[in-house]
Amino acid sequence: MLEGRVLFLAGAGPQMGAATAMIAAREGASVALTARTTSTAETTAKAIVDAGGKAIALQCDLTSEEEVRAALATTEAELGAVDAVFYNAAYYDNRQDSIDVDEEVWDKSMAVNLEGAMRVARLVIPSMVERGGGSFVFSSSAASIVAGETRFGYQVSKAGLNAVTRFVAGKYGRKGIRANATLPFVLEGKIGDAAASLNCLGRSPTSEEIGEAVVFLLSDRAAVITGQIIHLDGGLFARAPWPTPSSRR
Repeated sequence: MLEGRVLFLAGAGPQMGAATAMIAAREGASVALTARTTSTAETTAKAIVDAGGKAIALQCDLTSEEEVRAALATTEAELGAVDAVFYNAAYYDNRQDSIDVDEEVWDKSMAVNLEGAMRVARLVIPSMVERGGGSFVFSSSAASIVAGETRFGYQVSKAGLNAVTRFVAGKYGRKGIRANATLPFVLEGKIGDAAASLNCLGRSPTSEEIGEAVVFLLSDRAAVITGQIIHLDGGLFARAPWPTPSSRR
């Protein structure tokens, strides 16, 4: 699906990031894995190379213009021009449960979850336009579209990320660029069990299943899918727990 393509994966964590990188490499992509701390990125890149693929691990603080430019330059020098971007970085302000925000925490939420994605897109899109196209998948969250009582900055920044997705899709679609956002739900433990009890499948998705969907969306097989905000949650938000009478007799 991604034969000959170069994927820039921003936020190469141990779950969805690593899984997506491995699947993209399996499908023929050369992968640049970036993270603030590179242990997972290096392990994943080594696994890809050992399997016969191409991958590099890069230290990159996505809130730094200088570091993002440097990471993109290294990617192009070692792997080629970027054809696809998976923005998977996230900061969780778990204790931000009031409109009376902690400005430092708020700023960090915006810097990582929203401004970093905008920065990568802004720096990559001109090259994509010159070469006739490319694709983005931004990892958003269901928190961006439902009511919540905590992670206020996370909610707002991810809602902004949805807007970035639609803007890129609408503005650059006729230049051959597609953009979609995913709302993944991969949780283990009690919260995962609770979600699984409510969704359509009766289980939570795995990181590998999320990765398969992301790689599909990045590929030409998803050529007509753009500007979409896509739930990857086993139907959790399609199966609302309405207070209707039980069908059991």
